[in-house]
Amino acid sequence: MDETLIPFDVETSRIIELLAKQIYQSPFALLRENVQNAFDAVRERLQKDGSFRPRIDVNIEHDRITISDNGIGMSREELRKHFWTAGSSSKNNPEARAAGVVGTFGIGAMANFGIAKTVSVETESARVPERTRSSAQRDTLSLREDCVKVQGLEPTGQPGTTITAELLVPGSIDLAAAKQYLREFVQLVDVPIIVNDELISQVLVDQIVPVVPSNFREPLEAVNIGPNLQATGEIAVSGNAITRLVLTDLVWNNQPLKGHLALRSGHGAVQTARSGFGLAMAPLSSIYGFGGIIDMQVLQPTAGREALTSDGVQLLQSMMTEIDNFVSERLSSTEQCNQSTPFMQWICSHGRYDLAGKLTIEVSGRDDVSMENAVSVSSQRAVRMYGGTDPTVIKTFSSEDSYLLILSRNNPRRQCQDGYLKRHPAIEAIPDTPTISNLQEGTDLSLSKWAVSFRLTSIISEDFFVDVDVAFGEISHGVVVLVSQSKRSGKTLIILNSSATAVVTLLQVFETHLDAFRSLAKDFARNVIFQHISHIVPSSTRQGAEAFIDAMRRKRETFEYDSDELDELPSIMNDYNEGRISLETLIDKSKFAAQTSVQIVDGASAVRDVVPDLIENEKAVQTPDIAQAQWLAEPSILRTEIGSSAKLITIDASEPDLRGYRCFIALTPRAFTEFGDFFTQPHSTSVVWGGQKALFIFIHHSGQFGIYYDMQTMDFVSESAGGGLHRTSTIMLKDRIYIPVPPAIQGSFIPKPGERKRFEIKADLIRTGTAQSV
Repeated sequence: MDETLIPFDVETSRIIELLAKQIYQSPFALLRENVQNAFDAVRERLQKDGSFRPRIDVNIEHDRITISDNGIGMSREELRKHFWTAGSSSKNNPEARAAGVVGTFGIGAMANFGIAKTVSVETESARVPERTRSSAQRDTLSLREDCVKVQGLEPTGQPGTTITAELLVPGSIDLAAAKQYLREFVQLVDVPIIVNDELISQVLVDQIVPVVPSNFREPLEAVNIGPNLQATGEIAVSGNAITRLVLTDLVWNNQPLKGHLALRSGHGAVQTARSGFGLAMAPLSSIYGFGGIIDMQVLQPTAGREALTSDGVQLLQSMMTEIDNFVSERLSSTEQCNQSTPFMQWICSHGRYDLAGKLTIEVSGRDDVSMENAVSVSSQRAVRMYGGTDPTVIKTFSSEDSYLLILSRNNPRRQCQDGYLKRHPAIEAIPDTPTISNLQEGTDLSLSKWAVSFRLTSIISEDFFVDVDVAFGEISHGVVVLVSQSKRSGKTLIILNSSATAVVTLLQVFETHLDAFRSLAKDFARNVIFQHISHIVPSSTRQGAEAFIDAMRRKRETFEYDSDELDELPSIMNDYNEGRISLETLIDKSKFAAQTSVQIVDGASAVRDVVPDLIENEKAVQTPDIAQAQWLAEPSILRTEIGSSAKLITIDASEPDLRGYRCFIALTPRAFTEFGDFFTQPHSTSVVWGGQKALFIFIHHSGQFGIYYDMQTMDFVSESAGGGLHRTSTIMLKDRIYIPVPPAIQGSFIPKPGERKRFEIKADLIRTGTAQSV
């Protein structure tokens, strides 16, 4: 048969973008890209002929990888134009999109030469009677000379494509790890995908998002999930309030969305897909910790990495916000809501105390009752509520003829109970107000108390933008802090209990260790005072949040690659064009020229060496009167007078942990510059992980927006997906921001001696409730 040479080509207009974003760093990416192309080829052939039986085979050997499919195949011209020309795709057309293809970027052969020394392709087209064999070697690639061998073969009548890649480093692909990696992407695919004789696809959704043993189940038929989302499906709730939601026939803003979703509360990460082929974990915030599968044709992957476009993330977040609201309203009608802390958190954050009627409350001398039953009883007998613990009061107001409702000591249940019962005037509240004696403020204060008052007033003004006065007194009921109104100045008055341990410690540190006083006062304001004044912090309102986000946007740089960041790439291209380097060297150098969003960690510093007083201060300012809940937004730990070059800080096992953490990783310098202002604000923290990714999601205390920070590693973060809400423990220094790494995955972040951990980073802003069009 005839044999000719054709050039390996790259479209000039896209070469910088390709080299910057689309040269894959992980050796597994070769597998994903080629299996994705095989899947697309199969879908295109199914669109043309639905009667054939599709199949994709992957064979991983010590020195080579082979991927075969019986899909649509390529003609000789398609092979030249779309496989051997990077940046050109045959799938950017209505027919391919109707077939449900996944990839449209046209990475082609470029995906292979990061780890392959030779790539060969044998393909037969189902459109035209052509069979072609082609191959190229990494060390002879050229943009100026013909370097790809192409040979025409006799057609066999068996369309499909086989790609064989000989590895640069034999043994560099571990079979078990490769299967685990690929399975995350193809488990839902309805086409059989076989890796070394093992089927890794065609897994049922119910196996990935398990069905719950339901005490409550409701079919949904074209139901309005929210103002923008309509769907058909089912919601089920178990006895312990685990909720599972399956939705199909999705409509968003009156536009049909081809796809479906299956979510389960507390299930960890959300894996997105298109036509069943996995795209990426989505960095979504859900008060129920919904995880599972969202498969929609509208979702677009970014090129060169397992991530969604920002528009896709925002669409999914807007949908998730409506789903959270819908589930909350449905749960409110079930007895199972009484077992759901997230449901109570949602009520508190949205002020929907009218939905708390099914929650139970303690009744002195009787069994617990639901609050709606207690309200019903109030029409027949006296019903009172009491928020204290004084046994004398409880005994006084308890009788067979009346109900004494005793509020829970723990939030968010207590807040729900109080909010619901206050809506019903027939239920009398028994006062249990702490009393203040020996109130001291202004000129009445001693030197140490005046210094503490002045310092706290300054911190609260600078960090939380609230103008307050700080006073001292003796407060009953063991209360550490009371918030009142100053009769002298009209400002919010914060009264500190002079006898409380944390307050005594603060005063003593001022008198004996003045150098440590500044940081301890900051920690006291953050840990003890903030929760009492969070509702009057200006940025906690929608208007305040919008003003803050506008200010932050004005300071943000564009996260995508700017021309300034690509200065080295044209230089590398110039070296190649003038013959100073080979194309092989060009590819290698380009990997490292575009790593603005890459972080290398080769060691860890001790937290005590970076922030010496941190652990002791956290213990000193913990108080018993604040029912801390991990879901609450909290301020960062601020040490803006301290600098550090450490990328990772850890706490030794011999020392106490910090809020349950022993590992903290620094944001990249770019993220620090771009999003640093966000972390000066109180925020909540979620972390989810799966495969080679960990996603950190930080939500502003207004609930209106947040930041996601996507970290991809070369190795697996964890053998199984997981994560959820975690207590906020962000540490903010002058030149670093450290975020907490959950203990379950910290081993993937701490390098061993001589090891270098590599992370690819993507960060962006998300709105938690903004409707998006598709």
